[in-house]
Formats: sequence, C-alpha cells, structure tokens
Amino acid sequence: MKNARGLVLLSLCILVSPVYADELTILTENLPPLNYVQEGQLVGPSVDIVRAIQRRVGSTAPIQVYPWARAYRMALAEENTVLFSTTYTRDRHELFKWVGPLATKRDILVALKDTGIKITTLKDAQRVRRIGTLRDDTRERFLQAHGFTNLESVSDEQKNAQKLMLGRIDLWAYKKPGLKTVCALAGVDFEAVEEVYHLRTIDVMIAFSKSTDDAIVQAWREAFEALQADGTIMSIRRDWNRKLEDAPFPEIAPP
Repeated sequence: MKNARGLVLLSLCILVSPVYADELTILTENLPPLNYVQEGQLVGPSVDIVRAIQRRVGSTAPIQVYPWARAYRMALAEENTVLFSTTYTRDRHELFKWVGPLATKRDILVALKDTGIKITTLKDAQRVRRIGTLRDDTRERFLQAHGFTNLESVSDEQKNAQKLMLGRIDLWAYKKPGLKTVCALAGVDFEAVEEVYHLRTIDVMIAFSKSTDDAIVQAWREAFEALQADGTIMSIRRDWNRKLEDAPFPEIAPP
C-alpha cells in the first residue's frame, strides 16, 4: 500500500509541476542586445536562454515586455514573478531569488563626440547639466548613491539615445555591449557617440520575486546549469555574437 500511495503522489507531482510552473508571470524589458523587440518580435540571447529553461522545466508561460520601472515594481510586489535581464547588486541580493548569470556588462557614460566632453572622475560628471538615465535602473541608482542630482529619467533607453543627439542631455548612462544596437534601433548614428567614462563591470541575471516557491527557483537553477553543461548556453551566446555586429558577449573568442 505504501508503494502504491507513493506512486500516486509522484504521479500527482508530475501532473501538477508544469501547471504550477505556468502560474509564473515572466517579465522583461526592451534592453538591446540581450532582450529587445525587433519588428514586433521579442528577441535576444537572454530570451533564448529563458525559453530554453522553460522547455526544460515544462513552462509555457508567455514572456511579457514592460517598461523597466513597471516590471521591477511588479517583480518586487507580486507573487511568482520572474524578471530578466536584471542587474545583480548587493543591495538587490535580499530582494529577489537569483538564477544566472545571463551576461556580464560594463556600465558607462556616453557623450557626443563633437561636444569635447572629458570625464576623468565622477565629480566631473556631476558638473554637467543633464545626464540621461533609465527610470529605476541600477545605473540611475548608482549615480544617485554617489550624490548625483543632475539626472533625467526616461522609460526607454532609445529615448536617451535620441535626446543625446538632439542636445537635450549632455551625458547618457548606458552600457556595453548594447550601445551600438540601441543606437541603431533609435535611428542614431553610432559613430557620433563615444564612451567617456567606465562606471563598473557587473552581471545580469534572472530575478524571481521573494514569494516564488523555492522548488520552482531550484528547478530553473538546475535547468540553467544543465544548459551550461551541455553547451546550449554557449551555443546561444556564440550564435548571437555572429548575428549582431554589437556582440553581446565580447569576452567569447570567435569559433
């Protein structure tokens, strides 16, 4: 009887797990080149990795695209919510449950070449009139934590690229890789802009709301690790490096 009862319970777990996994709300933002909308389709290496994980764990939940600030608030407040690609910081460590990393990025300050702006310290950047940031993004929070009061927030980084070209901001807090891609999507000449200051190097990951069941998070973590072990994630990264001139993973040597 005990064995029979155990088999019934195991069968129920097998049936319930995929359904429970589909109760997740999976969110992302328009963040080239990792996850972004192109011709109405959500694309990018982080999207491919997340979908590969979903196939492993039996989830068919759709990935929804929201402005970053709204998606971040949802991930903080709502149950069973997943947000990617999310910058991992010590301040955020206790706010979410984490899987990854999906990629490594360099946060930078960008200027128009013909302005002649030179930044050698953060204090230099504090003296310009306006710096474009993404609302509630970690770059904005990083600068605020260092005493910056000259920040102008937007809901989409393409707006910052356009504002920089129009002279409506003096600097733009963005990242590499991704600068060339977002300039192209915004209709901005990449050759007209340049990196003028390196802020930091940091990982981006998949963040789960704190209320998400540990078993679900662990299943995603194990799926991510399995995809790393069998070469799927490296294959996705190499494929996107070949697709995009603005390679999302510049640290990977060409095959």
